[in-house]
Amino acid sequence: MPGRLLPTVLCATALLALPLDARAGHPMLTEDTGTQGTGNAELELGFSWASDAGNRYFLFQPQLSYGATPTLDLIVQPSWLDTDVTDTPTVHGYGDTNLDFKWRFFGRDPYSLAIRAGATVATSTNDLGLPAGKTAEHALLVGTYDATPLTIDANLGYARNPDLPEHRTDIFHVSAAALYAATDRMNLVLDLAWDSNPDATRSSPLAVGLVGAIYTCRPGLDVDIGYRSHLNSAAIDRQWLLGVTFRGAL
Repeated sequence: MPGRLLPTVLCATALLALPLDARAGHPMLTEDTGTQGTGNAELELGFSWASDAGNRYFLFQPQLSYGATPTLDLIVQPSWLDTDVTDTPTVHGYGDTNLDFKWRFFGRDPYSLAIRAGATVATSTNDLGLPAGKTAEHALLVGTYDATPLTIDANLGYARNPDLPEHRTDIFHVSAAALYAATDRMNLVLDLAWDSNPDATRSSPLAVGLVGAIYTCRPGLDVDIGYRSHLNSAAIDRQWLLGVTFRGAL
C-alpha cells in the first residue's frame, strides 16, 4: 500500500474502531455503560459505506460481547475493508481486530460510569491496518445519565498507536450522544464526536455528527440506520450505516 493510503484508511475507519456500544450501540459513535449480564451475549453486525473527495470505503465490523459478570463484558471485534482510493488500485481484505473489555464500576440511578479498554491487534491482509506484530492500545471513560425517555452518554478516550512514519502516536477522542425513546420500539439518536487526526501531517481533528434510529423488531433483535457527516474539512465527507443486533443467553 502506498504510504499516503494508510493514513487515509485509518481516517475512514477510526470513527468506528473505538467508540462502540455494547447495548444497542450501532450506529452510535458514543459508548454507554450498559453490559450484557452474566451468561448473556450480543452480536452486532455493522456495515458502513463512506465517501470522501471521490474516494470510497466499505467497512464490515461485527462485534461479539459476552457478559462474564453482571458488570463486565468481554468483547471481540474483527473487521473487513474495501477501499477505492483515487489513482490507487482497489484493495480489500481483513482489517485489524479489537480485543476489549467493558467494566461498569459505578452505578447510582440515574448515573453510571464505565471503562472500555483493550488493544487493536494486527490481523489485516493487504496492508489494510497495522504492520504485522504491532498493537495499538486504547481506553475509554464512559458516563451515562439515564432519565428515560432521554439518555445522555459522554466519552473521553485515548489510543496509543505504534510509532510509524506519518502516523500520530497519541489519539484523543471526545463524544456525546442523546438517545430519545420515541416509542417502546423506536429510539432516535443524535451524536457528536471529535478525534485526533491519525495522519501526523494534518493538524485538524476529525469532527463529525450523526443522526440515526434504532428499531426493536422483537426482544433481542434490533435494526438500525445512521447517517454521519463531517463538521470540518478534515473528517470523512459522509457515511451511511446499517446494522442488525442480536441478544440472548448462551
